[in-house]
Amino acid sequence: MNERRLRIGFIGAGSIGSLFGGYLADIKSNIYSIEIIFFCMKEHANVVNKKGLNVYRNQKINVIKNIKAYENEKSIEEKLERDLNFEFDFVFLTTKAYDIKTAIHQYNRIIKASKYLVILQNGIGNEDIVIEYWNKAKIIRAVTTNGALLEKPGHLIHTGRGITKIGFPFLRELNLEESELDQANSYLLLLRDILTLADLETIIVEDIIKESWEKALVNIGINAIGALTRLTNGELLEIEGLKYFIEQAISEAIKVAEMKNIILSKKDYLSITYDVLNKTANNKNSMLQDILNRKPTEINFLNGRILRNAENLGIKVPYNELLTYLIRGLEDSVI
Repeated sequence: MNERRLRIGFIGAGSIGSLFGGYLADIKSNIYSIEIIFFCMKEHANVVNKKGLNVYRNQKINVIKNIKAYENEKSIEEKLERDLNFEFDFVFLTTKAYDIKTAIHQYNRIIKASKYLVILQNGIGNEDIVIEYWNKAKIIRAVTTNGALLEKPGHLIHTGRGITKIGFPFLRELNLEESELDQANSYLLLLRDILTLADLETIIVEDIIKESWEKALVNIGINAIGALTRLTNGELLEIEGLKYFIEQAISEAIKVAEMKNIILSKKDYLSITYDVLNKTANNKNSMLQDILNRKPTEINFLNGRILRNAENLGIKVPYNELLTYLIRGLEDSVI
């Protein structure tokens, strides 16, 4: 049986993009032949091309050498001009959420040459930006609890195993022909299968928007408070006043979700957040790392998105409002 050839690109192959791309490139299969292309920082691309991607997991190192990495879109655009049949089956958007518009503009021709665009990012409402530029029927959203850290160019640490959920955010609201629906579902199944083969546990969900909100609730409770106090996750649990802030930020976000008719699962999200803090007690959350590295944060796609939705709904969310403006001010002071 002939192998099915797949080409998959990663726009913004930093920590999470390199994790998923690296694992996909490392698949050993008689069914699929997978070509992985990274678009990433120049230093990372140079190391990956010359020495491969070093993935550290459970004190073991796996060197993955069959990845092509580029610092920008130009080389692939030249291939697109020479070969009209050159295309991607999937292109993953794994930039920071605040870079969505910039990335889509820069890699517009590459995205147009792909069958499906997979949004793999933190935050809520990301897909609402993408649909300004891309076909709703061709957008897949992915939410993962896998953790990764790009320690230095070419060196990636898989910091925590998790589960990935994938789904179409808009397919149910589109009046597609049966053949189009069949094609979309076949590609979603394909994505699940290859991610599973790559040892990234993946399930297809009916309501991926709900899943992105449920994951974001934890980040809404933790990230801004950790970034402002510069405390580790475990240290946040030691201060009752900060636990109260966490509780209020999550409570406001749940109220906004309910008013937007997001049907959340019946879970105790505060207990889930405390459990995450306990299990990652020594970690500095990603927003705190951004501040310490003098980089922009994803506040506008977390607490800031709750504030924006609340304003549209005509309600007040004072804790998320305070956290949003304090982080924006902190960004201005360090960047």
